[in-house]
Amino acid sequence: MPKCGYVSIIGKPNVGKSTILNYLLGEKLSIVSRKPETTRDSILGITNKGDDQAIFIDTPGIRKSRHTLDKYMVKKAYGSGQQSDLILFVLDATSFMSQEDRWIFDRINDWKKNTILLINKVDRAKKPFLLPIIEKASKLYNFVDIIPISATEGIQMDLLKKLIFENLPEGVKLFPDEQFTDKSERFVAAEMIREKVLEFLWQEVPHSVAVLVEEMKEKERENITYIHATIYVERPSQKGIIIGEGGKMLKQIGQVARRDMEKFFGRKVYLDLWVTVEKDWRNNPTVLRRLGYS
Repeated sequence: MPKCGYVSIIGKPNVGKSTILNYLLGEKLSIVSRKPETTRDSILGITNKGDDQAIFIDTPGIRKSRHTLDKYMVKKAYGSGQQSDLILFVLDATSFMSQEDRWIFDRINDWKKNTILLINKVDRAKKPFLLPIIEKASKLYNFVDIIPISATEGIQMDLLKKLIFENLPEGVKLFPDEQFTDKSERFVAAEMIREKVLEFLWQEVPHSVAVLVEEMKEKERENITYIHATIYVERPSQKGIIIGEGGKMLKQIGQVARRDMEKFFGRKVYLDLWVTVEKDWRNNPTVLRRLGYS
């Protein structure tokens, strides 16, 4: 009998959830940066193994809400976990268990779902540091398994794939084999731009950045995809930083994002990139809806 199910990847910010998803898919879908709270929406990625199908959900990091956007992100993460068939709960091997981790333990105890505990970044952790984490975690929940991994180095990731498919419920595939995600090309393009802003300006411009693809259309005569996108910031000073002297930084962001888009979409892209100031947009429900956070 074939197997199929939803698998939520949950954890506090910056534990490596998106890196884990990208590894399991064998292709980059979810953006990654060294800055916490990079993932803002639940991102669905689909992979197949023969007649079996795993539908992964990369969720926003769970933390104390500071503004309306945070509340949206935490609600998305908890909602995804509650509706999943299997949960991958990710802890950071390089840090002590935090309040956010304990909140998640409380939730999975409420959900009573099959859960695999992943202790990520073991390549950067000292072995004596791992044992107390494993011992403490095993007392807090009856996990299907506890696996120390490194998503960046591929340590024990093949074992993780095997365990995931073994623990899926019986069922036929919900998506065709060729479908990779439920997200639109506009969403993927916007995320690629936001990733480059965080990559180049991760110290100067924090997470007050959002991207909206205003227009995306095929120009068949020129065999090119035209994308018009706007980068939102909260202060004029942030706009100046993103544009840079003589527009150099904005040009660099656009060039690297365009290369990633062309690789992902498999076609030429013309990227028309703008920056606008929307004061305190993270607390503005109207702007959040416009940006897709609703």
